[in-house]
Amino acid sequence: MPGVPGWRTTATLSALQELVEVSEAVPSVVARKAGLSTSELHSLRHLMRGPIGPVDLAKVLGVTSAASSGVVDRLVGHGHAERRSHPGDGRRTEVVITDSGRAEVLARMTPMFESLAALDATLSEGDRDVVERYLRGATAAMKNLMT
Repeated sequence: MPGVPGWRTTATLSALQELVEVSEAVPSVVARKAGLSTSELHSLRHLMRGPIGPVDLAKVLGVTSAASSGVVDRLVGHGHAERRSHPGDGRRTEVVITDSGRAEVLARMTPMFESLAALDATLSEGDRDVVERYLRGATAAMKNLMT
């Protein structure tokens, strides 16, 4: 990055930039192939971890509660999610991924995860330590922009 002290373009920085750019494009491409919006895909990804309330889903998506409700409505319409009474508080609702939603996410994402696992398996423990240190440092540099 010209004008940034200590910056020189290296193969690792170029590869990292390419990874960041590709990772930014993946959700919209995968969502389009699945016939979903990127918000719907991100919602399914969060729902894979477990049920979540609509307000909490809005927070993780960075949208209003009304927008989140629309996302949930569309996922329910696709058969990928359902609303249920919260088991601990019947006045509240939680959103749960269905088998259809889980299958959609896995069908779209499993090839990438299999490739990444195969790539990781080629690394020695020493290589893995270096790659992890580099990636965690890059993540920390990016997170610093968010504080």
